[in-house]
Amino acid sequence: MANHKSLIVKMSLLFSILVGVSSAQNIKGLKLDTKLPVLNNRAFFTFPTGSVNSARQADIMAADPNINRETRIMLEISDMKLVFFAQEMYLFGDDDMYTDAAKEKSQFNFTRKLLNSKREILSTPTVFDSTQEAILINSLQVRTGDNSLFRISAYINPAAYKKRDDFIELSEAVFNTYVEGTRKNNFGARVESFPITGTKKELKISFPENYGGTVDQQYDFQVFKIYKYTNYRDTNWADLTIYIGDHPSYFYKEYGLDEASSKKIPGKFLDKKVEWLSFYNAEQGMYLKEQQIPCDEIGKGRLVHIAILSNKDSFIDELTKLVETIQLK
Repeated sequence: MANHKSLIVKMSLLFSILVGVSSAQNIKGLKLDTKLPVLNNRAFFTFPTGSVNSARQADIMAADPNINRETRIMLEISDMKLVFFAQEMYLFGDDDMYTDAAKEKSQFNFTRKLLNSKREILSTPTVFDSTQEAILINSLQVRTGDNSLFRISAYINPAAYKKRDDFIELSEAVFNTYVEGTRKNNFGARVESFPITGTKKELKISFPENYGGTVDQQYDFQVFKIYKYTNYRDTNWADLTIYIGDHPSYFYKEYGLDEASSKKIPGKFLDKKVEWLSFYNAEQGMYLKEQQIPCDEIGKGRLVHIAILSNKDSFIDELTKLVETIQLK
């Protein structure tokens, strides 16, 4: 499975700006009485008393975390901290998931079992690194009613490591409270319109089947992200980023590529000609196609940065066609 599809967040981020409530209660005596939604009502779990929803703090130059893509639930007991972190996976599962998961090798040497409706796989590490700021102690992969997947993982800080087994037991108890949520992902071919911040205009986007999207924004920019849903066994992936603002930055520089190595490919966006910069990074097996486009029709001096990434050339073509059908309302 591709690294980007696994949606693994750096552990160090999980404990940045920790908040919570202190409690002197024994961990085994904690009641599960706080029902909270994750991933914007994609699911509900019942957490221990004092658990709070606390989104990660974004860098001042980045958009805030998207509630459809991630949720962080936190609990603080004296100097011990427990974090539940849920992530949308943009994958489809099937009846063979557990068999396949049992064969997977990992540095954590997981033990695995099925929970509840047998559509949830619990993976518990048997190998831990207590020197990490965030120590993984349990992870649940959930196949929802529409066969799409999300993951919720539990982490503790080093101060809680001495009670690791109690926290493992507590996190499994939380996972056993899973209830499917009221928000469903839309995978059908459709047309959606998205308001552009600071204007009276909208982007009208035609989604092919098995595509989804989210919108992130900060006070002076907006980012549209479009993902292709694939089967969890499929190593192919694709996504599209559309940035609207005043300070875009090219992706190719982040990947150590040089514009001189790009192919110039003609195309169009909002019925104007575009010369795409097209790259192939052999080391990462990744295709990248992008350009920054002045769009005064959206707002004077406004720039649109479009970046298409995939490990499959045909997916680049598929998303290029999607970009070319986008309309401004």
